[in-house]
Amino acid sequence: MKISALVFFSFLTLLFSSCGENAIQEEMVEQKVIDFGKVVETDSLISPRELFSDAAYILLKTPDSLKITIASKIREIGDKLFILDQKREVVFAFDKAGNFQGIVGSQGEGPGEFSEVSDFDVYDNQVYIYSRGDFSVYIFDSSTLEFIRTIKFTDWGSQISVLASGNLALYSYLIEGEDNYNINIYGAEGELVDKRMAYNKNGSYEAMNYTGFINGNYYTYPLSSIIYKIGEGTEEDSVKYEINFPDRFPESSTSNYMAFKESERNKNNENILTKFELGGKDEFICYYHFREGSSNGFTFGVRLASGETFGHLNLKHAAKGKADIYVRMFFKGPYNSPFYSKQSKSFLIASNVESIGQASDEIMGYMESGSVYDEELLNLLSQTDLEETIVMKFKLKDSL
Repeated sequence: MKISALVFFSFLTLLFSSCGENAIQEEMVEQKVIDFGKVVETDSLISPRELFSDAAYILLKTPDSLKITIASKIREIGDKLFILDQKREVVFAFDKAGNFQGIVGSQGEGPGEFSEVSDFDVYDNQVYIYSRGDFSVYIFDSSTLEFIRTIKFTDWGSQISVLASGNLALYSYLIEGEDNYNINIYGAEGELVDKRMAYNKNGSYEAMNYTGFINGNYYTYPLSSIIYKIGEGTEEDSVKYEINFPDRFPESSTSNYMAFKESERNKNNENILTKFELGGKDEFICYYHFREGSSNGFTFGVRLASGETFGHLNLKHAAKGKADIYVRMFFKGPYNSPFYSKQSKSFLIASNVESIGQASDEIMGYMESGSVYDEELLNLLSQTDLEETIVMKFKLKDSL
């Protein structure tokens, strides 16, 4: 009896263990697919603000001659915020109260000077300024803003990312010569250590600046809605997420730019993923292109830690009559994207000055009607010019 009972118990343990492993494997597979076409539809559209557990606002105080135009990237490190102005091609430094601390580096030909700022990143208390025209990265101390050293490249790129290892990944959406890779990875001294993101040269590929990105160790191909993770120390990269939404542009056509343009001309509703960001608890934020009747644009998509998803079918977005003050000020794609800070475990996003300029009357109407959720934001807007840049710092709710 004891032996039979032991065998039976072992069988049950093996059975439940097997079921548990299968459940975990299935869950891992499910987590790789985020479908904004399969959301819980609501009686009325939800404001993005309703997905946040809390929000704080920082008014950026810059000299009149240095107003931010497009805050295309934000990084938090130490006691500072660093913001790339896409039009001015400079990186601003602010303290956590929004006080202007200076500009990182300067244009010129001397030590630590560069011709432009194409992109930047931060790592280990240092700021990495990438100048495409100089084929170089310029490294500065994040506390003092003092120049440290330069890393030279021989390859052209459009974006950089400092990987988890400290290596630099240079992403290019233009492939030159016989090279079949979009990402070159360099060591601390600028030595080439790896190539990733193999690209198919067949078709009629043409670069666009609102699709195809590198973000940390993650990247997407142009026109693609699949996100890969760079597997440092491994031979292959892995698929992290596949993003679905209504009428998604087919992956089989991602190397055929003309197919996408034909779709655009004929309004075939073939939509694309644009910017994306990953949070600390498997949270996910992105913009994707959509059409809805006569309206089309780039809408905000959110996946909470619970797995609940929110897109244009249940979330307020930029279509006429379907926005609110948070959409108009902060969440209008494809460029104005939130950035996740591992330091504060929060997302950061700057107000979209161009969107505010186009919708200033509408925003004033929201303020007068009392439809601003946050009193802190309302007070800031009431006391400052609408076109002053405001940073929202927020965390996502685990579930709604």
